[in-house]
Amino acid sequence: MASKIINIMLVDSHTIVREGLKALIEGDKELKVIATSENGKEAVEKARELNPNIIIMDIDIPYMSGIEVLKIIKDQGLNSKVIILTALRNREFIIAATKLGAMGYLFKNCDTNTLLKSIREISIGRTYIDQAVATVLTQNVHNKIQKSNIELEKIKSLSRREYEVLTLISSGRSNKDIGKELFISEKTVKNHITKLFKKIDVNDRVQATIFAYQNGII
Repeated sequence: MASKIINIMLVDSHTIVREGLKALIEGDKELKVIATSENGKEAVEKARELNPNIIIMDIDIPYMSGIEVLKIIKDQGLNSKVIILTALRNREFIIAATKLGAMGYLFKNCDTNTLLKSIREISIGRTYIDQAVATVLTQNVHNKIQKSNIELEKIKSLSRREYEVLTLISSGRSNKDIGKELFISEKTVKNHITKLFKKIDVNDRVQATIFAYQNGII
């Protein structure tokens, strides 16, 4: 049985980057670039029209930034999953992008295998934060002893099982994977996730992953 093709849109202001990414991605027969865009305004229009499975997008693009595009995608309920691929190593950008629903965040100096792996992981509903990005997230973050009382209280409020689920979420595992790992049903996994998200005050898996990185859980 043939695998389902993953349709991708590329958004970058540089022609050479778009063309290079297209050639690289389409070296995999299960990946297809159905559109490219050089600016945020055009990206929004094409996302509405074509509904790509995945959008790979820079933050620094003309007319509206990648962050603004993410907000529109979220506000309008578009189904495309977004991977940020950028040269910007700003911690605030990483956090802003993930809060607006980016499922993956990579720097442009990542290798080919990392990019292709992120596409596959995100296409099946997992999140992907590269190790280099994780390093930026944890820069200038104090160790556990120096954490604010609020963050420490959030961590201490987690049950042993919720803590286990958080570590597995942060490694990109799906609910099904977590259930198998912990020998519990997917329904039970979902219940644990709902409770732990409320306890650590996050809305989705990417924010949970960032919380785990920032607090030394992984």
